[in-house]
Amino acid sequence: MAFDVTALAAYIENQDFPLIAQMQATGGLAEVANIQTGIKGSSNLQFLDTNVTFGSDSCTRTASGATVFSQRTIVVGAIAVSEDLCIKDLNGYWAQVLVKKGAAGEQEMPFEIEEVYMAKKMNAMANALTLADFQGDLASGNNQLSYYDGLLKIVDAGAAVDGNTGAVTVATTISTSNVLDILDGMWESIPDNIADAEDLSLWVPTSVYKKYVIALKNANLFHYSGDEGQVKLYGTSVSLRPTVGLPGAAGTERMILTRDS
Repeated sequence: MAFDVTALAAYIENQDFPLIAQMQATGGLAEVANIQTGIKGSSNLQFLDTNVTFGSDSCTRTASGATVFSQRTIVVGAIAVSEDLCIKDLNGYWAQVLVKKGAAGEQEMPFEIEEVYMAKKMNAMANALTLADFQGDLASGNNQLSYYDGLLKIVDAGAAVDGNTGAVTVATTISTSNVLDILDGMWESIPDNIADAEDLSLWVPTSVYKKYVIALKNANLFHYSGDEGQVKLYGTSVSLRPTVGLPGAAGTERMILTRDS
């Protein structure tokens, strides 16, 4: 005779392993860019620009040149994140062993769950904000992107320099064979008046960054490495910053090269 276990479901141990959060990638514009704080609602950023015009050195003075004041209105997007969590919902499942005994225990989040929950929630928050920082559009109709305008919309509405010097089309797409030329074109397009700035960053989709690394390896540039985690566009002082915030699907990739300030 032997044990007949055909009527039993396979046993799965739920208690011996710690609760693990699924992590999401982040690429925070807000972690790098200068943040304007202390604003409620909307406010104007004030700018001053001036030029220099040489004149003849003589006993008479001829005024020339111009100093121009301008401003840009920035609007704060008011966002709330709310979630109702009832500890009683854990009863009847493996997590009930984490709930403290007594009525008071059902009013308090178990520490083991709270720790993982907060880490996961904050990571998801950073991920969502990164997408909005780049792709936000008040008129988008997309709930996650409709609370404020992101960098792409602001740049497209302005007078940005076109860094697509090779006229790469949607049909061509970005590949390991052309990514180096494309990024070189972005670098070559930097206006001369900011070319020496020490806070230049080239933001690229994570998918483009991966192609860039492969292209460097294919070019036998094996000595290339990041400096304490900070990657530079090869041969330049420009920080190369991969991010999940920029569209990364083939044919829709966008890149932005700008000063962090």
